[in-house]
Amino acid sequence: MEMAISPGGSLAEAMKGFETRPGQLRMALAWADALESSSILVAEAATGIGKTLAYLVPTILSGRKAIVSTGTRTLQQQLIENEIPLLREAMRHPFSCVVLKGRTNYLCLRRWNRFREKPLFEFAKEDTYFDAMHEFADVTRTGDISEARGVPEDARVWDEVNSRSEMCDPFSCDQTGRCFLAEARRRAASADIVVANHHLFFAGLSLRARIAGAEGESAGEGYGEVLTRADAVIFDEAHGIEETASLFFGVSVSAGRARELGRDLSRAASVMGSFGSGLLSMVKQFCLAAESAFGAAAEEDGRLPLAGLPGRALFDERAGFLMRAADELSLSLSDGPSEALGVERDALLRRVRSFALDFGSVLSADPLLTVAWAERRGDAVSLHRTPVEIASVLSDSLWKEPIPFLLTSATLSVSDDLRYFRERVGLDRVEPREIIVDNEFNFAERALFYVPKGFPGPSAPEFSSAASSEVRKILECSGGGALILCTSYRTLLALKTALRGEVPYTLLVQGDAPRAQLLKEFREEEDAVLIGTGTFWEGVDVPGESLRCVIIDKLPFASPSDPVTSARILALQRREVDPFFSYQLPEAVLALRQGVGRLLRRGDDYGIVALLDDRIVKRGYGSRFRTNLPPMKWTRDRADIAAFFQRFRTARSQPNPSKEDEE
Repeated sequence: MEMAISPGGSLAEAMKGFETRPGQLRMALAWADALESSSILVAEAATGIGKTLAYLVPTILSGRKAIVSTGTRTLQQQLIENEIPLLREAMRHPFSCVVLKGRTNYLCLRRWNRFREKPLFEFAKEDTYFDAMHEFADVTRTGDISEARGVPEDARVWDEVNSRSEMCDPFSCDQTGRCFLAEARRRAASADIVVANHHLFFAGLSLRARIAGAEGESAGEGYGEVLTRADAVIFDEAHGIEETASLFFGVSVSAGRARELGRDLSRAASVMGSFGSGLLSMVKQFCLAAESAFGAAAEEDGRLPLAGLPGRALFDERAGFLMRAADELSLSLSDGPSEALGVERDALLRRVRSFALDFGSVLSADPLLTVAWAERRGDAVSLHRTPVEIASVLSDSLWKEPIPFLLTSATLSVSDDLRYFRERVGLDRVEPREIIVDNEFNFAERALFYVPKGFPGPSAPEFSSAASSEVRKILECSGGGALILCTSYRTLLALKTALRGEVPYTLLVQGDAPRAQLLKEFREEEDAVLIGTGTFWEGVDVPGESLRCVIIDKLPFASPSDPVTSARILALQRREVDPFFSYQLPEAVLALRQGVGRLLRRGDDYGIVALLDDRIVKRGYGSRFRTNLPPMKWTRDRADIAAFFQRFRTARSQPNPSKEDEE
């Protein structure tokens, strides 16, 4: 293994410009040792050390069947399109690798055949996709909807024809022999490496845990119905597994799910004769009750706990109506004549019962162990029940497996200590091995950190206007090429309003187009400005001139009013633990490290980070942030930004002596 990634090794022969990286070799050797001893390894690997090759090479050489779980689709594609083909060419060790996605990513031929005969589009503008969908269905060998040219992956019409679990009935299906989902799982079962994502992995793991709980015994082989038994598991972008696991070991139910169920029930009822007329009346009552209940749960955009819901009595009353409507539907479907209901009866009945179970589960959440909360984003309203802590769940359901695990990311440690991450994900009970591979980029010479002087505090009324003015001046220095990371949608919208038409650069804003499209345009246009929040703090990999400036509005503390954050704070207070220093501050430190990590992505990158929040230099806790950032120069003077960029522009404009000699 050491020979493969050493100078003159097989990777050096296959990769033009391959450089030996000491950190990469350290990580590879540590993971090879963990594979040999079936140990758990936590490895923080800074950007640029080549961590994917550091874990793939030892995994392939070990001969173990492995799952590689990523946090983002971007990394999934990078592995399949770049690293895996490279290793196939470079290594004299044959191996097979497949991507396994969630079931909604695959076309269901049974549902497609029905839809093709009578197409019904929820959004009229999507009917233009029909011909492209028809062509895709005729020629696809994988059923992966991402391969359908001319139809966006997020088009709502895919919900009519994908392989959702509640619509799948293998006993009555006439397409089981050609099922794309089943074929994908068969390929995964026989592959040496399966590339999945955290959502799929933890969906399967939570299903496995539920089955085991229901049966009172082991759930059998593999992680639920999705992932096959592996001899090793690698979590890349492991900093995100706590939130993803919390999502899938909790419960979510939405108004959209209720509408979709009502629509499908109405379709079925319309062809059921006299029985269908009565059923249709019940469906209408169900839909009205759902709109009423979800509307009472969240009247304005944002997240809020159900326990502190204004007008909780009204919500409880409407929720009761919805539960009774669902029970009546379930009873009617269960007792109705089979000749009227047809083959869809069982699938529809499962969906009604599942909806009622999940909705009731949110309403009956144990406040000591879980938090029930509501969220509205425009017309989309959802209810959730989330575990306050996931550590014990993961400790019991995952880390006891007698196989090697690797958890790796560029941001796992706080002050060079991995204890906080271990505790959050339940690893403190199993004593994993640890390694921290520091950054090998020259931040001291190629990066600058700027905090403006005399800036209003983040909670000051004038902060928004001051931030807009400061951002414009910073962009004048950088000439664009900026990623602006916001801690809230409110700031994002304020900057969008203030900058649009006021700066001479293409302005790309989260929400104006799909994330992938925004990033593609940002990469291709050297001086564009991209404004984002949430997911844009991580998984954005834009090397080169297109990203030479990262602007962050505030220190990324999670809002203490957020229902999940508030519940975690309360749980720590009950144990007489200081929630600020034990939870809120470490989380903010890791989030800031993620944001700053967007800047330098390769050795020849350069740029500045601007933080419009002087708490990092004025407050006592600011030192925790400063000591956790790469060792770069700091300034409070905006003129230093202009001088910094001028230095690199001058260097670029000078002729390269080596090139002239070659010519």
